[in-house]
Amino acid sequence: MKKIILFLIIGTLVLNGLSAEAINRSEEKNEQYDMVIIAPMQFYPPVQKLINHKINHDIQTVFKSTQSIYREFNGRDDAESIKFFIKEAIEKWDITYVLLMGGRSSLYPKWHIPVRYVLLDDDTGRYTKLFSDHYYSDIYKEGGEFEDWDSNGDDVIAEWGKDQMDLLPDVCVGRLPCRNYMEARVVVQKIIDYENNANGAEWFKNLVLIGGDTFNQTPGYEGEETCDYAAGFMDGFEKIKLYTSTGDLTGPEEVTDAINNGCGFLFTRGKGGQDRLRTSLPEGDEIIVFHNKYVKNYKNKGMYPVCILGECIHAKLDVALLNIFKFTNGEPNYFIQDCIYECIAWKLVKKNNGGAIAVLTNTNICYGTSGDLNGNGIPDDAESFGGKLAVDVLRFYGEENITTLGDIHMQTVKDYVSGFPVSTNKYHCKSVIEWILIGDPSLKIGGY
Repeated sequence: MKKIILFLIIGTLVLNGLSAEAINRSEEKNEQYDMVIIAPMQFYPPVQKLINHKINHDIQTVFKSTQSIYREFNGRDDAESIKFFIKEAIEKWDITYVLLMGGRSSLYPKWHIPVRYVLLDDDTGRYTKLFSDHYYSDIYKEGGEFEDWDSNGDDVIAEWGKDQMDLLPDVCVGRLPCRNYMEARVVVQKIIDYENNANGAEWFKNLVLIGGDTFNQTPGYEGEETCDYAAGFMDGFEKIKLYTSTGDLTGPEEVTDAINNGCGFLFTRGKGGQDRLRTSLPEGDEIIVFHNKYVKNYKNKGMYPVCILGECIHAKLDVALLNIFKFTNGEPNYFIQDCIYECIAWKLVKKNNGGAIAVLTNTNICYGTSGDLNGNGIPDDAESFGGKLAVDVLRFYGEENITTLGDIHMQTVKDYVSGFPVSTNKYHCKSVIEWILIGDPSLKIGGY
């Protein structure tokens, strides 16, 4: 009996491998697809389940394993090999969406799907090196040449002040940074449940807004002002304002209750952290309103929000225990939080039977402002840097009626690149390259 079970297991694995490789070879047919899912072979069973679901909703989807990409495309490293494949997928299949399914491998620095690191010192004294998934969406330079983010050809990629980058996205990219098979199963099932059942649900019409006094040294409640401005684009939604100035936000309990009651969107503007969101009370005391340790309390099964977290470092996906062994010139080259603090964005999305369906946020330190210097009645914090990118998510959904998540994310970047000097101002450049979608780029917001 044990031998029979063993043969069945081996047979299933072989069939899965053959099916995946058959899909990989479909590029020879020059067919058209809407989305390609890039993942390691070990994630193939949940990937195939997601493909079947997408095809049922007329999103023609194909799988490509990282193993086959590395065999077939010869980039300078794995990230460039993947980017070469995405270029070919655009040109052969006319794809619109790329889903990167894979993050760190367990607790180790190894990646299932690598990120692209960027060298940019913004004088904050923290990180001079950050990573960007925007690398995978910026495929072409102006004129159609491949964009390698190494304009000076010195093999140091995306080095601020030396490399010029196009930065206009050519394809919608989202990442589900699964560390293992079980996480892949959970997030795929959440996507399927959401898209099949969210449409017309009463809970979806709730918009939760979380803000307070972001900058204690300046007058006003900057976080709340940005939240109010963003909410103005969302006609037809019940605005649930959790603000410190009104006493409706005093700690994590109010946020937990709002999430558990269900909401279509959750929008925040405050002070960030890898594993937390902070803001300040009227008397100046700082409170933590989001934290990894509270995620276990989110019991919103089937009522998953799209979260727009407009603060710093919420999507720092390169946390790994063995980062503690990173040294440069004999000196430690890590912060302790890079070794032990899992990022809140992925914590929310991978939460089984709760949490979020997707998160749009930042991989590193972002910026904010206060006041209304130009006197146009719009908070300055909502008109530039991370605040604008966050606000524009609700603007493109509520005012422009864009209902596919990746299209919204891509449009926020296009709008920013077109409106700000991203090639000559490192703060504007950083705002774009660190803005990331943790989720399925083809996700139909509100379901089918």
